[in-house]
Amino acid sequence: CPPEVQVERTLMNLRRIPDNIGKYVFLTALQARNEQLFYKLLINYIEEIMPLIYTPTVGQACKLYAHLFRRTRGMYIAASDRGEVREVLDNWPYKDIRVIVVTDGERILGLGDLGTNGIGIPVGKLALYVACAGGPPYQCLPVMLDVGTNNEEYLADRFYLGLRQRRLGGEAYFDFVDEFIRGVQQVFPDALIQFED
Repeated sequence: CPPEVQVERTLMNLRRIPDNIGKYVFLTALQARNEQLFYKLLINYIEEIMPLIYTPTVGQACKLYAHLFRRTRGMYIAASDRGEVREVLDNWPYKDIRVIVVTDGERILGLGDLGTNGIGIPVGKLALYVACAGGPPYQCLPVMLDVGTNNEEYLADRFYLGLRQRRLGGEAYFDFVDEFIRGVQQVFPDALIQFED
């Protein structure tokens, strides 16, 4: 079936979904399953799709992320990886990374500490960069620095995907972020790092 028919069919199915969280789940599944179709849809209907994959919907999706989880997207680097961050970065299958959007989930869109649920922000932001700037998706890397969370609700949630510990702070936190930056400079020397929230 021609690509334009695939886009039209996908848009028709998306519009049948009654709520924005359902649409978000549909679109993230599409991105995982057929990235080319996802970007054709996003580029051709950016005014309609952008609010579904980024603000305002992504904030609600991040709050529910562990419960909506289907497939990992991006790289999670945990505080327990201290001393081995470069090795973790070396595991990423694509080596020509040009843009990294990274968060530790502490202040997502004014919603507070969402811990690893905040990965939706780097994923959504990079999708917009690809659609609007035309860069290839394989040169983008969403990163979650999992340093724990102080959100009691997530610490008690059995579906929460992150470290079940209080947020790393002080010198230990800054040392971990420094190790991440040094690792990126070594593994992806041409990458721009954007810290999100």
